[in-house]
Amino acid sequence: MSDESTNDMHTILCYIRLMEYIEESKATDIINLATLKSKLIEKVKNCITQDTDKWATSYICKPSQFFNSRNSIFYNDNKEIAEYECEYIEKAQLADGSWNIPWDWCEYPNEWAISKNWWKSNVIIQNMLYLRNFGKL
Repeated sequence: MSDESTNDMHTILCYIRLMEYIEESKATDIINLATLKSKLIEKVKNCITQDTDKWATSYICKPSQFFNSRNSIFYNDNKEIAEYECEYIEKAQLADGSWNIPWDWCEYPNEWAISKNWWKSNVIIQNMLYLRNFGKL
């Protein structure tokens, strides 16, 4: 976890899933779970894009990519930005009920035309769960 490659949001998410699977299976003797949690808390905080002006226009990292409730071990260190994301989600919703996808696949425009709608579906589900779990619905 000290390797720079673990600062990538996708890699961090894999480690979070590993932690959850270890806890769920009660196989907590295979690694030092407290150390893993401590490192993940630090990495999640550092990975979340604090410049919220970039959220609407860039491929960035928001709290919802790592957790979606106040019960998460990541909430306390990211409380303000997590609560801000609720406001952001509510304000950014489009008239059709979806949200804009702020990235694209420049090298694959035909594939992106199809995939963008699939991504919209995923974002709708994630945003609604996030709002529900934060008591906003």
